[in-house]
Amino acid sequence: MPPSENAISVDQLQIGIYVYLDVGWMNHPFSFNNFKIRDADQLRAIRELGLTTVRWDPARSDMKPLPATSASVPETGAPPSIASSSPPPPDTAVPAMIEKRERIRKLAEHHASIARVEQAFTNATAVVRGISKNIFSQPEKTIGEASRLIGEIVDTLLAAPELAIQVMTDKPGSEDVYLHSLNVSILAMTLARELKLPCELVKLVGVGSLFHDIGLSEIPSKILNNPGQLSKPEREFRELHCQYGLDISRKAGLPPAVQKIVFQHHEYFDGSGYPQRLKGEAIDPLARLVALINGYDNLCNPPNLAQALTPHEALSLMFAQQRSRFDPRFLQAFIRFMGVYPPGTIVLLSNDAIGLVVRVNSTRPLRPTIILYDSGIPKAEAIILDLNDEPDINISKAIRPAQLPAAIYDYLSPRKRVSYYFDATPNGT
Repeated sequence: MPPSENAISVDQLQIGIYVYLDVGWMNHPFSFNNFKIRDADQLRAIRELGLTTVRWDPARSDMKPLPATSASVPETGAPPSIASSSPPPPDTAVPAMIEKRERIRKLAEHHASIARVEQAFTNATAVVRGISKNIFSQPEKTIGEASRLIGEIVDTLLAAPELAIQVMTDKPGSEDVYLHSLNVSILAMTLARELKLPCELVKLVGVGSLFHDIGLSEIPSKILNNPGQLSKPEREFRELHCQYGLDISRKAGLPPAVQKIVFQHHEYFDGSGYPQRLKGEAIDPLARLVALINGYDNLCNPPNLAQALTPHEALSLMFAQQRSRFDPRFLQAFIRFMGVYPPGTIVLLSNDAIGLVVRVNSTRPLRPTIILYDSGIPKAEAIILDLNDEPDINISKAIRPAQLPAAIYDYLSPRKRVSYYFDATPNGT
């Protein structure tokens, strides 16, 4: 941030100067407190704020300030003056301020949407927990509960004209296996929707995803919970969960299509998977879809969290190094839908702001929606920015959460384990 000696009179401003506005975010019409002036409307809006001086950044400016008049030269070292801490009155509001008020209204809708989706995710997690615990003692009832949950989700998915995958910022429980099953189910059904699969197949994908790891219940916990490198016998024992899952799903009376997903969700398109090393079209198509999503979530949420990849890193790895493992049509559609910067990715913007991607824009993958870090705004009221509305701002790069200063990490709260749910009304409609 430029020091106070870079303060200049507002009369010296011109298009191309990078400025810092030392007023509250609610008290000016712009998306950020610092930006490069791009047109006459922005210049006029700054002058109508009532400030006498602002700070500017010579290194980020295209132009130098206009010559100062004797009446407008700020004292050396003096901080920028602020005319008022309250917003301009409505009758003097410029069009940009009216637009800002609409942005604030949408911000409130975004926060309400986040709360609504978080609650739906928590409710779904509770159902999945019961499904996993009761499949042996009450198989018929459990399958019915699973089918109802998936049916409700699919009805919403297929009826929504717009859909946004949203990252969960608060962990609703400690049972990671349930979160994994729900993650895979939500993402797999969303991908099935994007591929325009019939409703019944989308439901089968959802149920199969919920039960895909049911065979892990037969694996000893010392193997299942081992965060380190498994020995060959341990690894082979763990791989038996596909066969165990098939046996359990048959006994429970799950549909044949679900049984195939349970048995084949670790088969890879290039024949390198297990348990049968099936290849290409020999693998059931619904199982190929679930295998893709399962692979993604395992990269983001491995047993050893020290090895976890960010969503951005996981997708990059799958495309660059693991492409042969997955059905190319499914992988392409998944990357297109999740975006270059999937929800849960920490990003640095071109104006040096830092934020957390919370929603993907499937039509413009480089323009997701982001929660911004701003030390001057309470965390509960954090700015949510849709990059689709900000043509002058781009994502510079993704950042690993461990690289964040403590204050920014606590503000954005990137989760150690990434979980997703969907919002069927991403624009508040």
